[in-house]
Amino acid sequence: MKVFITSAFILCVLFQINPVFGNATKSIQKILNAKPDTNKVKSLSDLCWDYRFKSADSALFFGEQALQLATQLSYPRGIAQAYNDMAVIHINRSNFRSATNFLNEAMKIRQQMNDSSGVAALYNKLGIIAQKQGRLKDALQNQIDALKIYQQLKHDKWIGYSLNNIAIIHQNLENHEKALEYHRKALEYRISLKDQEGEATSYGNMANLFARMHDTIQAINYYEKALALSRELKKDELVSANLSNIGNIYMARKEFNKALGLFNESLLIKEKIGDPKGISSTLSRIGTVYTETGRFKEAAVTLNRSLKMAQNTVVLEEELSALLGLAKLKALTHQTDSSFILMRHYIALKDSVYDNRLKQQILDVQTQYETDKLEQDLYLVKKDKEVTEIKLQQRKTEIWLLIFVIISITGAGIFLFYRHQQRQKAAINAERIREQEVRMNAVFQAQEEERRRIAKELHDGIGQTISAIKMNYQSLSNKAIEKELAPDFEKIGKMLENAGAEVRSISHQMLPKELEQFGLVPAVEGMLNLNLENAPLKYQFEHSGFTERIGSQIELAMFRILQELISNVVRHSKANLLTVQLVKLKSHVVLNVSDNGIGFDVECQEKSGIGLLNIASRIDAIKGHLHYESEPGKGTSVTIRTPIV
Repeated sequence: MKVFITSAFILCVLFQINPVFGNATKSIQKILNAKPDTNKVKSLSDLCWDYRFKSADSALFFGEQALQLATQLSYPRGIAQAYNDMAVIHINRSNFRSATNFLNEAMKIRQQMNDSSGVAALYNKLGIIAQKQGRLKDALQNQIDALKIYQQLKHDKWIGYSLNNIAIIHQNLENHEKALEYHRKALEYRISLKDQEGEATSYGNMANLFARMHDTIQAINYYEKALALSRELKKDELVSANLSNIGNIYMARKEFNKALGLFNESLLIKEKIGDPKGISSTLSRIGTVYTETGRFKEAAVTLNRSLKMAQNTVVLEEELSALLGLAKLKALTHQTDSSFILMRHYIALKDSVYDNRLKQQILDVQTQYETDKLEQDLYLVKKDKEVTEIKLQQRKTEIWLLIFVIISITGAGIFLFYRHQQRQKAAINAERIREQEVRMNAVFQAQEEERRRIAKELHDGIGQTISAIKMNYQSLSNKAIEKELAPDFEKIGKMLENAGAEVRSISHQMLPKELEQFGLVPAVEGMLNLNLENAPLKYQFEHSGFTERIGSQIELAMFRILQELISNVVRHSKANLLTVQLVKLKSHVVLNVSDNGIGFDVECQEKSGIGLLNIASRIDAIKGHLHYESEPGKGTSVTIRTPIV
């Protein structure tokens, strides 16, 4: 639960702690009464940071004020900064649980803001908490995370800071060589950047490491380097800290006069800057020097001052140190009762601190356990959700697969049914075509049989009769006839001769003997000679590949088709040149008839020309292919291609 203190009370407390603070009351009051905007948030955060060593309670008050106002203004940067500053104060108070909670809240906001530098700074502080709690592996990981971010951002100053923190963690892990290696890396960065404050810090940390390794010569050497730089930079806090550290080494070496001078100089600086914790700590060390050198009265005054300062500022570590120093002093001055009371007070306070820390550790462990359990529960819930989603996805997949299978089976059934119908239709059509071919062949065969019969009748009947009449006529003409009858007899003779020739021509066309006896080429030559001998057009006949006979059905069909085509040319084309080409290929016979006549409209003639329909029927009967090329005024070319069966 947050405790809110009035600004007037805070100002009063500040004044009572140190009169120096009273000089700042007007400026603080001005900030507290300022317009509630982001500038006021920043000013309150600055106050929180400035008072973290002077008065932790006051610093927390300013931090709470900054957090409240930033929240009201929906100012995320201000909220994160307030959490960060208050976390630092809780770290100084060893209230690590609250500090961690505040840092985690700040982390969420800075991650949402993509504030990489701010996130790295929070990793640093979380590492410091883990280090103080003895969780050194976690501390090291946090500092490494911070280092990675700073390296990505190329923030060399903070790279040095992170290297320094990693060195301190290795120091706590007793990895002295590793710690020294990282301290030197940090020092190199800081020297290259001319970061003198960072350089001074590195010297001080390296001195701490050498002191831990009991190398007091190196420790003093590096403390003095840090002190020199701190004086040059006028950094009073660093100057005071280095003076105290050198004094501690001299005190451990029993060089009390040197130690006392250093402690007194450090005390003056701490009083100047208003550092209650530091004042109490330094007074405790001075009191110890007085005790060790037999200056008991001065020791008592100094240690009592240290105890009072520690109690006023609630700094338990320094209170314990002062109590122990006073108990030792009372024992040396033979005040055993007082020494016993002080020791009992010391032990009780130490137990209280230990209990509080133990409770805090237990609470931290319990919190960690509950957090881990919650994370585990969330993980299990997440896994259950994932399993449920996977099952739902599998179910959806199965449903879609089932739908696909049903559609596929239905589609396949429809396809097979359609295909079956098409096959039936194709079979019916094929049967119809076959029947048509059979009928057509039967018609053509009947026509040819009828042609043969008529030709035979013409040849054996009418032809023989005409021949007999002609012979009788010639017998009569050889006898003496009257002169006036001679012209008539001559005329009758010519008529008989023409009739016989006509009968022979018709008989030949209806049943060409060359076709039956010699094949297609001689029959075509005979037909062309007979039909075009007295016609007003020239013709050309070209043939190739006919080294052997082809089927009689094909020969007869091609002959009849050619007869029809030549008849059309003679009657309709008005051509003066006819070309006939007959070619036998390996599997086909090709006939081409072309003229240079007037041509015709193929589409109209195909629909109405009986002769062309007759030609098409004969070609269908022998499974051939017919192609016309003709336009009015451009002649005609007819190509027939039929397979050899």
